[in-house]
Amino acid sequence: MIRLFAALCKVLLTKISEEDAFCKAIEESNLFRTACLKCGAIGKFSGYGSYDRGHVSYSDGVILDSRVSSRRVKCLSCNTTHALLPDTLVPYSPYTLRFKLLVLIAYFNRDTSVVSICEHFGIAVSTLYEWKKIMIAHKDFMLGVLISRKIPALEFLHNILGSIDTSGALRSFFNKHGFSLMQDASTSVTLSVPP
Repeated sequence: MIRLFAALCKVLLTKISEEDAFCKAIEESNLFRTACLKCGAIGKFSGYGSYDRGHVSYSDGVILDSRVSSRRVKCLSCNTTHALLPDTLVPYSPYTLRFKLLVLIAYFNRDTSVVSICEHFGIAVSTLYEWKKIMIAHKDFMLGVLISRKIPALEFLHNILGSIDTSGALRSFFNKHGFSLMQDASTSVTLSVPP
């Protein structure tokens, strides 16, 4: 899997839909500087079809559950195939990163009950608590444990969604830890990110 960073910033700054940003990132991906995960060859990719995947996002109080087409590429040096995945989605999850963060913002706002939040977003209570556990661990990874303890979770979440360089922060997190923000680390595999 090759991660593409910059799509989420477009969603946050230009207010285009997450689905449109996903599709645009796939279309505009430039793999000339990207190395194959298996053989290390740079820029040796050709198109190799696509696959559909779930895409659950949230816009204007509405849950949008759709399918998007994720592009696959093949390394011409070693014949290995790779999927392209923009930063709007969390690997191995149909939920967008923004969706997960909005659920957690609602939880940490403490304006309503957990059951009400889960009903509103159409998720199980156990899912919310799993996302909370992952977010707290990733907050510690991103900020360092000592700094993380000083910054409330709600402030951290707002900073992620309100940053001018969200995609840069996500890329940095990925490069440092080998998995994406809000990705269950048990699902991590060797991934690549274009420079």
